[in-house]
Amino acid sequence: MIKLRYYNLNFLTMFKPYLQNQMQLLPPSLEELIPKDHLARLISHSVDEMDLAMIEKNYSPHGQHAYHPAMLLKILVYGYAIGLRSSRKLADRLNEDLVFMWLSGRQTPDFRTIADFRKDKLTNFKTLFEQVLATCFELGLVRAGIISLDGTKILASASRNKMQYRKQLLRREVNLKKKVEEIVKEADSLDAAEDRLYGSETINRTGLAITKERVAQAIKKIQKKRQTLTRHHRIIKAKLSVIKEKRRTMRKDRNSFSSTDHEATAMMMKENYIAPGYNVQLATEHQVILGYGVYPDRNDMKLLKPMIEEVKARTSRRPEAVITDMGYGRKLNYRYLKKQKIDSFIPYQSYELDRSLKRRGLYRPPQEPDPELERYKTETRIKLEGAYGQAMLKRRRQDVEPTFGDIKRNMEFRRFGLRGRWKCELEIGLLSVAHNLKKMRSWVKRAADWGDSKPEVQELARRLGYLPA
Repeated sequence: MIKLRYYNLNFLTMFKPYLQNQMQLLPPSLEELIPKDHLARLISHSVDEMDLAMIEKNYSPHGQHAYHPAMLLKILVYGYAIGLRSSRKLADRLNEDLVFMWLSGRQTPDFRTIADFRKDKLTNFKTLFEQVLATCFELGLVRAGIISLDGTKILASASRNKMQYRKQLLRREVNLKKKVEEIVKEADSLDAAEDRLYGSETINRTGLAITKERVAQAIKKIQKKRQTLTRHHRIIKAKLSVIKEKRRTMRKDRNSFSSTDHEATAMMMKENYIAPGYNVQLATEHQVILGYGVYPDRNDMKLLKPMIEEVKARTSRRPEAVITDMGYGRKLNYRYLKKQKIDSFIPYQSYELDRSLKRRGLYRPPQEPDPELERYKTETRIKLEGAYGQAMLKRRRQDVEPTFGDIKRNMEFRRFGLRGRWKCELEIGLLSVAHNLKKMRSWVKRAADWGDSKPEVQELARRLGYLPA
């Protein structure tokens, strides 16, 4: 018996036509497929407006024509903006991703070309960062007035098993020097034994007849031992030389370094484990990065002055005030800021403890106070306990910390991909440019809604589709 199966013919009208291999007579332009306010459009426009002479001078007019540096720079900046930093993955996206295909003009440089461009051509990237920062000033995002400063630890591209510590090197050096002393003593004993064999008045207490053959055999044995000692001494001296070179690499202000990245230092990471890394410093205003730096120092205390100088170099302006956490609170920093006539909102190291003890009536002044430091502490307490000081501390938490959050979480940057302080600073520079461009896009959208009449705002707003062309 044949069973009849009934189908509902209405299913043919339930779905839209799905024609995977449908051909088009005229393929659409890639630009038409990218939203008007896409970040890639702002990156492309910003790079086109840059002066790339510092990159172009690194190219030779001879040989095969190179890929245009503007195209490669756009790929790198957009890749860092979306958390894509591997040159191999970037090369793959040039064949798969519409945005990358549009940025590159459908050119497909291989991963070596992208990696070499990043490593060899971007030798002075801060000049490009300054150009993006100058646009932020023109748009009114920042003015280098009240800046926030903070640091975070980022993992280096190095193994934790390849760390060299100062105490370890000193211990090895002491042990090797002891071995050298033992070799010298043993060599002296061999010299004495040889003298007894060669000497004419050597007393024979063994009862054996001393013949020329026996003496020659003994001397040959002594000489063989001396050669072995000489070889061991040469090896130990080479090891001592290596230790000396490592200590020179480590410098006096560091206690460790990595064998795979000599400028990385063992640091305590946010996740409470020790690993080779760098201390990344950012100076921000309204979450716009005004200056950045990568340092091998584990503590922030010594980094306030170089970061203030960095901001002055990038912006050509002196900040009005600086807000930091207590990691920067020390006498030399207070003295430096006072000399520079920069107002400071920096809690000293024991600020919270002193406040707690004073509330309970348990505070005791130090027995041997430093007059200058105590004066700075008093000024800081008066300043921070007021409403304006508390507002400044709150502003820091809303300024620089979200910037690190954007870099670490949204851009997924928690480990350097390159080795060496200069290359790591280049990566932070690419991230800073991408971050500032994202803040620029948000600002232009708000400014267009507010009716800002600045020509720069109007132009970018039209390019991003926030205003009619």
